[in-house]
Amino acid sequence: MGMTKCVLLTAILLVLAVFSLSTLVTHPVAATLSSHGPILIDGNQAFTNANGVSGGRGSLADPYLIRDLSITTPAGTGIDIRNTTSYFFIRNVLVSGSQDGISLTNVTNADVENSTLSNNQHGIVLLSNRASLIFNNNFISNVIQANDNLGFDNSWDNGYYGPSGGGNYWSDYNGVDKCSGISQAVCTGPDGIGDTSYRIPGTSNSQDYNPLMTPFIPDTTPPNWPAGSKLTSYRVTRTSLTLNWTAATDDIGVVFYTLYKGVTILQNVTSTLRESNVTGLEQATTYNFSVKACDRAGNCSNGGPSLTITTPTTPLSPLTIDFWIRNWYLILAVAAAVAGTVLLVILKRSRQLSQVLPQENSHRIPDSRG
Repeated sequence: MGMTKCVLLTAILLVLAVFSLSTLVTHPVAATLSSHGPILIDGNQAFTNANGVSGGRGSLADPYLIRDLSITTPAGTGIDIRNTTSYFFIRNVLVSGSQDGISLTNVTNADVENSTLSNNQHGIVLLSNRASLIFNNNFISNVIQANDNLGFDNSWDNGYYGPSGGGNYWSDYNGVDKCSGISQAVCTGPDGIGDTSYRIPGTSNSQDYNPLMTPFIPDTTPPNWPAGSKLTSYRVTRTSLTLNWTAATDDIGVVFYTLYKGVTILQNVTSTLRESNVTGLEQATTYNFSVKACDRAGNCSNGGPSLTITTPTTPLSPLTIDFWIRNWYLILAVAAAVAGTVLLVILKRSRQLSQVLPQENSHRIPDSRG
C-alpha cells in the first residue's frame, strides 16, 4: 500500500512538472501574436507587408520589422530569408512545429531577438550569414537547436552588460550558475547567466557566451517621460532649426528617440544625442514637432514633449517697391525728417541775414543834403 501511494505521488508530481514546463514553453513571448503563414523573402525587394514586414525602411536607423507573429508549418520553414543586405529585425515571434523555425541564407545585418523557437527540427539555421545578432531568444526542445557555419561573423549573445545584455535560453543547456561577472569569475552567487558557454552546432564552433538560465520574458513596458519634459528649439532660421529634448526613462533603457514633424517621422536619434538638425523648412510657416522614446524591444512611449513654432520671414530690401509699400509709415517719417531739416536750414539762414542787415545799415554815410 505504501509503495502504491509513493508511485501515485510521483506520477502526480511528474504531471505537474510537465504542465509547468508546457506553460513555460508556450508563453515566453508576448501574449498578443497574430497567426501567419510561412514567410519567404528572397532579396531586399521582397521585404513587403505581404511577406510579414510590419514597418521600417531597411536602414541601420530604421530596420525592417517582422514581429508579433505565430507561425507553424510542419513540412517547411517558418521564416526563410535569403540573399539580403538590408537591416531587419525578427522580434517577438513564435515558430513551432516546423521543419526549420528560422532559416537565414546569405544574409547580412539580421537581428533575431525576443522570440521562441520550439519543437522544430531545427530552431535557427544560419548559412553563409554575416553580421547577424541572435540574442534573448528561447530555444526549447528543437531536435537541433541551431546551426551556424560562419563562426565569428555572427554573434549569439549581446554581451554581458547593456540594456538587453545576455544570450539565449537553451532547454538542453547543462551548465550551472554559481558565478557572475563578464568572465563569470566572481563566484559569490548566481547572476542568471550560465558559467560556461553554449556551443552552437555546425562547422563554425560558434558560442553563446552568456546563455540564460531561465526563459527570456520580453520587455513590454514602454519608456516614460518625467514631469516637466521639454522639446525646445534654437538656431532658428527661415529654413532650418535645431531641436533638443530632455531624457525619457525606461525600466531597461531608452535606445533611441523618434522625431516627428506633424505625423511624419523625420528621423530616429540615438539616445546619447537627444538633438536633431531640421532642414528644408519654409519661411513664415508654422510647424508642429514631437518626440517619442523607444527601448530595445521596440516599445515606444505614448506621446512625448511637443513644440509648435513658426519660422521667420525673409526681410525685404529697402531697394524694393514692396518694402516701401509695406512700410509706408517710413516714407512719412523720412518726408517729415527732410521737411524738418529744410525748415531748420531756412530758419537758420533767416537769422543770419537778419543779423547782417542792421550792421550794414549802421555803416552808411549820412546824406549831405540834409
